[in-house]
This record gives sequence, C-alpha cells and structure tokens, in this order.
Amino acid sequence: MSSSIDTPAFGDIISLNGPELVVVLVEAADPRNIGAVARAMSNLAVSSLRLVNVAKFDQTVAQGVACWGKDLVVSAQRFDSLRDAVADCHEVVGFASDSAGHRVPQLLLGEWVSQVSERAGAKVALVFGSEENGLRREHFPLCQYLVRIPSSTANPSYNLAQSVILALYAIRATAQSHVGASQPDWPVSSQLEPLTDMVLEVAKDVGFLNQNSPEQIRELLVNLTRRGRVNKRELLVLTGLVGMIKKRIAAPRDIDKH
Repeated sequence: MSSSIDTPAFGDIISLNGPELVVVLVEAADPRNIGAVARAMSNLAVSSLRLVNVAKFDQTVAQGVACWGKDLVVSAQRFDSLRDAVADCHEVVGFASDSAGHRVPQLLLGEWVSQVSERAGAKVALVFGSEENGLRREHFPLCQYLVRIPSSTANPSYNLAQSVILALYAIRATAQSHVGASQPDWPVSSQLEPLTDMVLEVAKDVGFLNQNSPEQIRELLVNLTRRGRVNKRELLVLTGLVGMIKKRIAAPRDIDKH
C-alpha cells in the first residue's frame, strides 16, 4: 500500500509567472562548489548564475559536479564587483551567518520567505559569499535584506552549495512561489545609487555627517535609500537631516531681516 506525501509540485510552481531569480557567488574559490551550485540551480529551475571576483577555475571539474547544470557553469556571467553584478536587480538579498552590529535588517530564511507575494517581472538577486569568509561587511549596504539560514550552535555554518539549495528550495516550496514586495515600479539597484550618493553629500554639506558622527548614522542613511522602507529610527534620522537642511536654508533669510 503506497502513501502520498504532500510535497510541492515544482513543475507547476516553476511554470508560474514569478520573479527571475539570480544566484550571485562572490569570491567563490572551489570549482566543485561552483559546480554543485549549478546543479542545485538546475534542479530548481534557476538559470542565471553570476560570479563576482572569481579567479579562473577548472571548468571541467565544475561541470563534472554540475551534472545537468553544466551549461550554467559555461554561461555564468563574470563581474569585477558586486555592485555591477546586481545593477539590474530590483531586490538584492545577501546570505550571511552573522551581521552583528550592522544596520541592515537580518531575517531568518523562513521569515524572509514568508514575506512572499506575487512579483511578476522582478529580478531578485540571491548573494552568497566565499566558502572561507562568507559575505563581507563591505557588501552589506548593497543588500535590502541579510538572511541567515538556521543551524545548530555546534555547527553554525553551511557549505556554499548547501546554502544555495536550501534557499532556492525554500522559495520554490512556498505556496505562492514568488519573492519580493509587490511594487511593480521598484527601481533596480543601479538606479538607487545616485539617490544614496546625493543624500550622503547633502548630509555632509549641512554638517549632519561630520568627523564626529557615529558610523551607524551613515549606515542608516545608506540603508534608508537602498531599501525604501522606513522604520522609526530611520525616520528619526531622516527628520533630523531634513530639519537641519531647513535651518541652513532659513539662516540667510534671517540675516537679511537684520
């Protein structure tokens, strides 16, 4: 007597008009891991692999591990920086085991995936760091979210390929099979850069950011412009910035009155 298990019908899920998932590997070093990632992507119908600052590697070794994902190894796009790799993506999600002290919000994998909604046409980048060091802090500001995959305290980190397949499976296993907020006019990463630079320049010009400002204030301003989602603390910082700008603008008028 056979029993049926209620599992996701991936053939149906993958056929839905959801977001385009992009897997980005930063400074991956082992060709076997790159091949294993390509195999996981092939299993779960993700076809865009991007490699950032990856040295030349033995493609034969990678393809041997990739099995049905061999073509993904060959067609993988290469970039010199994470900024370039995610420039055309609407949402950038970094996977990190620890982001303590940084202001980018970190979610557990299940929490992030639960924020799923229909997001047709969006391009979502899933960013993974190197096998040795993971995703570095300098990459965090480019991410709207940092996601941690739960694990035991005795063994807190996963292999690179394990992390990718767990993340992709979690996305594909959701009932809606979509990830990202339902905002059809969401700008891509490269379009957010000028706003970030402008806000930081204005903050420096008016003295809101200076040599005595805590680094966390700058991080909050960057996060605010990158995510487009405002929490209470960020709103307080933004209000303070705008208030100072208003005072500086009003100052010449007060002088003229005298």
